[in-house]
Amino acid sequence: MSAIDLLKQQHREVDDLFLRIKSSEGDERISLLGKVAEALTIHAALEEQFFYPFAREQGVDGIIDESFKDHAEVKHLISEILQVKQTDPRLNELCGRLERMVTEHVSHEERTLMPKVESLANREDLVSMRDGMLQAIDNWRNSELLRMAEHQESPPPPALM
Repeated sequence: MSAIDLLKQQHREVDDLFLRIKSSEGDERISLLGKVAEALTIHAALEEQFFYPFAREQGVDGIIDESFKDHAEVKHLISEILQVKQTDPRLNELCGRLERMVTEHVSHEERTLMPKVESLANREDLVSMRDGMLQAIDNWRNSELLRMAEHQESPPPPALM
């Protein structure tokens, strides 16, 4: 599996989450929206820190600028979605916009950017980049777990009699 294969796998996982959101409601829907937000945040970070700089090194430039703009719009929409209440009528519209933006972005990357990079790069570099991406995911999850543990409240002291 190369870095491109990993990114495509993440695309499919997000597609699946969007499908599940459409048939969910209430707390399940909110949970799935959180998973989409996390998946897209991780994915964007991997592309921005690893894939896009590598693509620039391969001589692919103009497409990258457009991809960064797409990411900024997606991040803004995610932020909006996470701030609205579950009962807010705008939630469905915002989710639909997010799904459309992500679908267009993914389609553009998989039809244009990824094939271009794949044709210019050597396989070893793409596998090495994948390893770096997987390590970054592990580091992020470990630091997130540590942050969560640090913010847990201590149990109340035992009652004195």
